[in-house]
Amino acid sequence: MKKLIITCVMLTSITVVSFAQSKTISKTAPNQSAAPATRSAKSGPIAEQYADRSAKAMKQQYGLNEKQYAAVYQAELEYQKQVVQARDGGYELGEGQSMQMKMGRDQRFQSVMTAEQYTKYQAAQAKTK
Repeated sequence: MKKLIITCVMLTSITVVSFAQSKTISKTAPNQSAAPATRSAKSGPIAEQYADRSAKAMKQQYGLNEKQYAAVYQAELEYQKQVVQARDGGYELGEGQSMQMKMGRDQRFQSVMTAEQYTKYQAAQAKTK
């Protein structure tokens, strides 16, 4: 009975690991050949929409002035373009890469925001985690 249970656990764990590794999409997959070209034309507006929505929400939530809003928008736009570009290329960002990109964006936010605004931003980010 123990051997049967151990065997089932081993097979289940192997199956889970094999499916977890197959999440990344190959760039040379035959059904993906034309898709990146059509999606890359849309990636700019999509990134701009996300950045605009996020920057407007931050402006309202943290009371950013116009200069701060423009800098936050630019930082968010660059972050969103990186994310969209990676997804269009058929690549999934790892947790470390995603965190590193967010840290870079947050550093730019910190350089633009006042100490009080940035503290509020950090508190809001901690709640979402």
